[in-house]
Amino acid sequence: MSDARATAPVAIIADDEDLGRLLLAEAAGASGLTPLAFDNGTAALEAALSRDVAIVLLDVDMPGMDGYSVCQRLRAESRFATVPIVMVTGHEDSPAITRAFEAGATDFISKPVNWALLPRRLEYILRNAAAAERIERLAYFDPLTGLPNRQCCIETAERLVRNAAQLQESVAIIYLDLNSFKRVNDTFGHSVGDAVLRDVAGKLSGILEGFKAENQHLAVARFGGDEFVILLRHAAARALAIRIADACAMAFKQPIVYDGLEFYPAPSIGLAVYPDDGADVATVLKHADTAMYQAKTGAAESVAVYSPAMSSRLANWLELEARLRRAVAEDRLSLVFQPKFRLHDNQLAGVEALLRWCDAEHGEIPPLRFIEIAEDSGLILDLGSWVVRAVCRQLRDWMDRGFTVPVAINVSGKDLLHGDPARVIQSEAAAARVPASLIEIEITESLLVKDSAAGRNALKRLRELGCRIALDDFGTGYSSLAYITRFPPDRIKIDKAFVRDVDRSASDAAIANAILSLGESLGITVTAEGIERPGQLEWLRGRGCHEAQGFLLSRPLSAAELERQFLQPAQESAGAQRRQRG
Repeated sequence: MSDARATAPVAIIADDEDLGRLLLAEAAGASGLTPLAFDNGTAALEAALSRDVAIVLLDVDMPGMDGYSVCQRLRAESRFATVPIVMVTGHEDSPAITRAFEAGATDFISKPVNWALLPRRLEYILRNAAAAERIERLAYFDPLTGLPNRQCCIETAERLVRNAAQLQESVAIIYLDLNSFKRVNDTFGHSVGDAVLRDVAGKLSGILEGFKAENQHLAVARFGGDEFVILLRHAAARALAIRIADACAMAFKQPIVYDGLEFYPAPSIGLAVYPDDGADVATVLKHADTAMYQAKTGAAESVAVYSPAMSSRLANWLELEARLRRAVAEDRLSLVFQPKFRLHDNQLAGVEALLRWCDAEHGEIPPLRFIEIAEDSGLILDLGSWVVRAVCRQLRDWMDRGFTVPVAINVSGKDLLHGDPARVIQSEAAAARVPASLIEIEITESLLVKDSAAGRNALKRLRELGCRIALDDFGTGYSSLAYITRFPPDRIKIDKAFVRDVDRSASDAAIANAILSLGESLGITVTAEGIERPGQLEWLRGRGCHEAQGFLLSRPLSAAELERQFLQPAQESAGAQRRQRG
């Protein structure tokens, strides 16, 4: 056999008659195919399943496994979905033809065969099959990664579930979502994001290769965006799926390197199993997504296995998200204000605006809860805009009555990196006719450490508006002097974790002293948070701390309470503050 013939597409031929096999093989060869001929259906099936096949020619009547059975068995394999299967038989009656097409045949050739025309007939069938394969590739495969797409994934899952029901097996669905992938696109562009997605797809395919020896019914698809789904049919699908999910989580601890950059697209992974977690594909897929969401929220490890309790938690989460969205749209949130005091004269230095939400049905929702929901849903940008608008209106109201009070607002990482807080503040301050310089921006230390170009530009624009920048939770984010000196804040706030025992613990005192020395050397105002005992306050005052806030000095107050206690005419206010703090 020549090299060209050896590498030509393969035609599988099954006919129990010697002359029929010979003539079919000659016709296939004349069409540019490499014929592999067998005298029974079982051998032909084994050969087809072990090779890349261009076409299958089957006699209907054969000993053992007939042509219909071979055709049905091949069509059960996803890779034979578009391979043409031609039934060659002497039966010309309508029931025989109907049965052939019901088994999955592409075409039907009656005996006696016109052998002179058969090569042209085969070429025609192959051309149509190639066109069908191109159409299927467009319809069922993701052009970026080459993986099956969402539609193909769902249809494959439905077929696996049908087979599992007959064989009393299980089907596991593993749902993967890449964490913070949007940041890759936003920071480096979609071309880099696409390259990372291709590498992710390649890595997932490589991981599955290591498990295919145990199970041939294993597939991965790109479900959409940065979401991937792995399907598995097995008698012990749950245990094997957990092993695969753990292998995926472990593999993505290593970076993907592209153009000299390192990316860590660690996935959140959830899995659910048919029939234990649902009686159909849609239900099991929904529950795998629920488990993935549980992993993403940090309530589980990076791999979460579905349990019914997750659905109730997710339902509660989604209900609160919808209610929060309405509360923002309908202006049903509120602000309270935590006073900050100068320690050298006990005077009010400013306030920190804190967001509160009292829902009509659920009552007071803890800020940590609804902020987490806002961060996850993308509502955090709208929430940030609401806070800026409310603060500017309150500043206008105070200024109209003769009060000038600097107000600090907390800006989230997503708002800083993906929103435009400077534009929002500029617009709302102009609408309320208040100076933007009365607004101080508090960001966390960990956000500064990320040191992204987007973050630096956002802070630069805020400072150009006249806003002061405060570094919150200082001491908890492992920042270095390099970050502080590259973009020095106007204020650093000693985290309450180090203030709690500052007058009792040598290690906390050492940390607080170091922060105070840093502030003094860089000319940065230092504010201590979480003052709850007189001993803390006196220790900080004695070490030269500039400002303090905490429940000992004042709890968060409504605007009316703040006015009554601290925004009275100057002489009354000073006396009241001295009396309150002794």
